[in-house]
This record gives sequence, structure tokens and C-alpha cells, in this order.
Amino acid sequence: MSANTNAKGIISWDKKFPIIIPFFLIALFLYSMGHAGFLGHMGEEYAHFVHEPNVHYILMLAGLWFFFLRLGAEIEISDVISAGPLVIAATLGGVFVPMFLTTSLVYFIGGVTTLAIALYASAGSMATDVPMALGSARSVQKSVVAVMLTALMILAVGDDLIGVIAMTGLFAEGFDQFDALAIEAVILLGCWIVGKRGDVAVKEMDGDREVNRKIIDFTFESPVFWIALAVLNTYYLGRNGIEPILGGCLPLIFAPSAVKHLVAEKTESLALWLLLAFALVAGAVDVLSPEAWGIFTLLALIGGFGGKVLGIGVGGYIGRRYASPDGEYGVRNFSNQSLIGMAIAGACNGTVAIIFVSVAESKGLIPLELGAQMKIGFLLTVPASYLLNKLL
Repeated sequence: MSANTNAKGIISWDKKFPIIIPFFLIALFLYSMGHAGFLGHMGEEYAHFVHEPNVHYILMLAGLWFFFLRLGAEIEISDVISAGPLVIAATLGGVFVPMFLTTSLVYFIGGVTTLAIALYASAGSMATDVPMALGSARSVQKSVVAVMLTALMILAVGDDLIGVIAMTGLFAEGFDQFDALAIEAVILLGCWIVGKRGDVAVKEMDGDREVNRKIIDFTFESPVFWIALAVLNTYYLGRNGIEPILGGCLPLIFAPSAVKHLVAEKTESLALWLLLAFALVAGAVDVLSPEAWGIFTLLALIGGFGGKVLGIGVGGYIGRRYASPDGEYGVRNFSNQSLIGMAIAGACNGTVAIIFVSVAESKGLIPLELGAQMKIGFLLTVPASYLLNKLL
């Protein structure tokens, strides 16, 4: 969440401690105890409620959609450019290292029979749970800096975007979705042109001499236009079978600064409340079931958390060498401790990983019992991240 000195109540509380966590723990308790038969009707009703398709879809996707929309309004394209080498390398490392590590471990344990399952499930290891990752980063009292949080937000969006693209590649039926992604790239190019490119100078020449210059401004400053574009882009992705959670976020990254500030201000409370509702559904994992724990739980934890820390840390270290030494993301200002803290925070797979695994389950690509194990493994990356960052 952006800094806001006038924030009150639940928004202010969220800056000190991510309030999504207690809501998520409540959901884990109610769902698990209900399945175990300890809460009677209450447990059964809760389990039925969160798995009702419309409720599940609205709360899961609407909560994340608004949060990412707000995140897009907070990320300036100039921040992405200035963070360039460090964030690009950290993002690539944070995506491909955990995917490779997870699939390798699963293949080593189960051989060819589990390799396909590992590939489908490894999309979860690419994910970064943004609100929990930001909370983990804020817990690093000695080394947290503003640029670290900015870099982490850019990294998290990049990780989840590549994860969505990877899911499209793994789950695609035919080439329609790849064509849709190519069109999405064109849409985002158009967003950049009407959002950040701004204006063009038209020169009137008399031979070799410039006699007049006219500035044509084609920036779209209307918040209604950008919100409508975000909604239509989300519909477009969903209509083509691509996870729509980043449908609103990506156009907003390229929106004019005045629009971004207004969207961030108006969606602050709404995004947080919807995120809490999302936590009540995302926490519907039966942690008391013996079938939900097993070797795949451990492999998801090692592959997701260990792979993320290694990939982000090494990638960021290499990328930082190509950044300006005196810049915000250079070696003189972005310390090794900040880099380690960012890598550990970015290793929160958490609730976004649950969505990725659930998509594979819904398509029949992962057996439910193995999917349950991997969900818990990815969830365990959150306490692991908080604990290690607290020790820094």
C-alpha cells in the first residue's frame, strides 16, 4: 500500500502488520476444523460457501484484481526503467530458478510419472504473494528502504505476469491464447502511447530552416477512460482463457500520473476490504487432513521458497552490477542486506500460488491430493519468509 499520512483505522493498521494474515488464519481454522467435524453446521456451511462457484470466483479474483489495479497505479514506468538491470535479473531468476528446482526435485522423487504434474504445479513456485511479501519486507527493521519496497512491487508484478504467461503456455489448448497474448502486448503498447508518451512535435520547415513547431498532445487524462480500459482488458484476457487478475493492473502502469494518483486514492479502502474477503476464500485449505501433507508439501516448500530466494538473490546481485553504482539500485545505495531481505520477502508464494495450482486442478492436470500437498507447501513459504526476515 502507498504511504498515506492521513490513513486511519484498518488502512493504517495494515502498514504495521498485514491484516490479510489473521483473516487468512481464520479461514484456515474454520475450513480445517469444519472438515474435521469439530464445528458442526458452521464448518459445513463455511466449506460449502467458499466453494460455491460464483462466491469463489468473485471473492478470489475480485480481491486480487482490485489489489493489483491499485498496485499498477503505484508503479511508475520510470521506476521500472530506473530499477531496470536489478529488477529484470531478479525477476527472471525468481521465475525460472524455482520452476527448474521444483520440477527437478519432483522428477528425482517420482520419475517420469510425476514430471508432467511437476511442470503444471511449478507455476505456483513462480508466484509472489504481493501483500504478504510487502509485509515481510517491512519487517526488516535495519535495512528496509523505500527503493527496496518499490523494487519488490515491480518484481512481484513481473513474477506473477510471467507466471500467468507460463500457465497460458502449459494449459493452452491450441494457439488461440498465444495469439491473444500477442494482441495484449499491442494493447499495452497503445496504453504507453496514450499514457506516457504524451506528445509529439510537428515541425514546419522552409528548406533546411525550421519556421514553426506545433506540439500535439494525445495523452488521455480521463480516469473514466483508464478504468474502462482496465475493465475491458480484464474481460479480454478472461474471454481468451487467460487468468484476468492482472487485466486492470497492466494498463494502469502506463496511465498518466494524475490518473494513477486518483485511482490509488479512491481504491485504497475498497482494495483492502476485498483483499480481506479474498483471504477468507484463499485460506480454504484443509491443513488437518493427512492426505494434504506429504513429500509434495516439502518439495513445494523447497522449490518455491528456496528457489525464489536463490533466484532473486543471485539474479539481483548480477543485475545490480550493471546498474549505475551511484543510482538508487546501484551497489552503493542498494546494500547486500537489502538485496537479501528483498529475496526473502519475494519468496512468499502464498495465496497467488494457490490460484495457479487450483487452475491446474480444475483442468484435471494435477490430482487433488497432490495439489493439496503443494498448496500447503507454497503456504509455508509465508511463515518461512517472515521468520527469516525477522532474524535479519
